[in-house]
Amino acid sequence: MRLYKFPKWLKRFYPNAIWDFFLNHPQNNIFLTFDDGPTPKITEWILNLLEEHNAKATFFCVGNNVKKYPKIYQKIILNGHAVGNHSMTHINGLKTSNTNYINNVQQANFNIQSNLFRPPYGKIKPKQYKTLTNLGYQTVFWSFIAYDFDSTLSSKRRLKNIKQNIKPGAILVFHDSKKAFPQLKNELPLILNYISSKNYQCKAIKQ
Repeated sequence: MRLYKFPKWLKRFYPNAIWDFFLNHPQNNIFLTFDDGPTPKITEWILNLLEEHNAKATFFCVGNNVKKYPKIYQKIILNGHAVGNHSMTHINGLKTSNTNYINNVQQANFNIQSNLFRPPYGKIKPKQYKTLTNLGYQTVFWSFIAYDFDSTLSSKRRLKNIKQNIKPGAILVFHDSKKAFPQLKNELPLILNYISSKNYQCKAIKQ
């Protein structure tokens, strides 16, 4: 199984980026994050499920989706969750000029009032990262991706891998997208039950 994990040597190109909270957070905190929304019905389903579990999360939103569905975006905030910038058009930094990339993120910032930023696909050039850092953005990567977008994996295998990577301070990536929802709707309730059984608490990432 291919893993969306960054090799240690690559991390040095992104000083001060957040990868996890293993060393400096209370022992019972887990950080769930959701990328690519807001998406009608799907994001709202997630919000209702999180409320049932008294869980908070961080939603890294695409600017175009926020423009289309502002009421869902506002509901995320009103429910006590954090939001982050995921660019305006889910842009790939490695395939984009530095100027266009920065402009795309800045454009999204008009709709997403947050200094938290997650590069789509996790792909961002060091110079783009440095520029955004100088502009006041805090880049947040992850300790594990849940692979909810990959329908070729069995649910059993995916759940096993997720559970193995749930530990205090972990930042886990899920997706509130149409592609991920067939997997997410069956697995997220089980994951939240597992987290509760370990007496962990799901917290939002502070800005």
